[in-house]
Amino acid sequence: MPHHLSERSLAPADGDPSLTRDASPAPDIPWPDFGDHEECAQRAVAAVAAMLGRPVPERPKPPQTSADWVARQWDVEESVLVNVSRSMTSTLQRLHAYALQLWMDQHPDRVSSFGANGAPQRAALQLGDGVSVSVPSTAVVTFPARTAYDEPVAVEVGFQHGEPTLTAYALPGHLTLAETVLADLSRTLEENHPYRGGVLLARSARGGVDLVPVRHTAQVRDDVVLPAELWREVDLFCSSVTTRRDALRALGHSTSRGLLLAGKPGVGKTKLTRVIATELAGTLTVVLVTPEVLRTWMTELYDEIRSLGPCLVVIEEIDSVASKSSRGDTSFAEFLDALDGTRSSDDVLTVATTNDPESLDPAVRRPGRFDTIVDVPPPDAAGREAILRLYLSDDAPVDVGLIASYLDGATGAELREVARRAVLEHGPEDLTTDRLLEIATSGRWKPAPLTGNYL
Repeated sequence: MPHHLSERSLAPADGDPSLTRDASPAPDIPWPDFGDHEECAQRAVAAVAAMLGRPVPERPKPPQTSADWVARQWDVEESVLVNVSRSMTSTLQRLHAYALQLWMDQHPDRVSSFGANGAPQRAALQLGDGVSVSVPSTAVVTFPARTAYDEPVAVEVGFQHGEPTLTAYALPGHLTLAETVLADLSRTLEENHPYRGGVLLARSARGGVDLVPVRHTAQVRDDVVLPAELWREVDLFCSSVTTRRDALRALGHSTSRGLLLAGKPGVGKTKLTRVIATELAGTLTVVLVTPEVLRTWMTELYDEIRSLGPCLVVIEEIDSVASKSSRGDTSFAEFLDALDGTRSSDDVLTVATTNDPESLDPAVRRPGRFDTIVDVPPPDAAGREAILRLYLSDDAPVDVGLIASYLDGATGAELREVARRAVLEHGPEDLTTDRLLEIATSGRWKPAPLTGNYL
């Protein structure tokens, strides 16, 4: 054995009449480490100690559950504890853990925590731009009386039946207090939400929605050539949560709105959504929706963003769930329910894109779901000239007006490819009107299979 209990430590001291076989037990003696034969060695030592009149007290069993540990902290039976649990998504659980950490930071010397095998587990909560904070992931935290509340409370971050759960514990007769703890924790999150005003990617994960901070590709209006009346509709759409928000509320109108951008591929719909996101990020929380969430978790997404304050939800290509042929599909019904759900809370803007608005089911295109449908047209002659100027050097000796006149019907993406193809073939220093015109009229900028012999 690596350590031994001596007989002297277990038997009464010689010549001390106050220490007899019937004397009260000595203070607890910590068990030594008996290695691989710990259980047998402990039994032997306990038997010897009993014969010497100094029974060794049983080693207390470690807590088996979070509730067991909380009960021991408060010196009550586990069965008398009251608790309230709330199931939530994994993202909301992490964010409530962030709020719990804020509570813990207010009382660093008084809170205690427990987790699996005794040690609370922690995880990193990503805040974006490479910044993260450590929050409890599987743990129960106790707050003594007169810290967070007059009575002691405990909060557990964990799982029940595989579902992310938040649980509050209180002493007998304080069920209302446990309910208050969860409500106050949600209020702390709303007041200190780490994602508010940022740009988030909504993705499908673990049977639900996961929100992840991402770096947004900024886009400004000068980079997108669109008709003035289109910009006016965009500004009108945004005003429901900015300049006209209070007026709408005063009259009892919802400030949530939907904008559908329609047009053939390449006309600038995605760039336009990026402009809107760039201008509103910070004032609003921007949520970029992945196709998986669009097809499966839109209702859960809109429920989850309620604590994020004013939001802009960006959906690319809704045709996959909202076309006439989708009627009757589960995803179609859930998508309509999600759009209707936005009107149950204010300050949610939804902007979506489609290549063919006529293919969408009329139930999607009605006011109350998408209030405004804006057609994003291919650029006119002036627009084509302006787009070519964006992608060509300012000092290039090229008559962009002439080139634009030969590209009637071309989209912004196609005009960009004309300019890029010219630079690839001739270099930026050797561009001329004739060379650019030859590329524009030859059609080499249009995607097409190669023909002939080539390696």
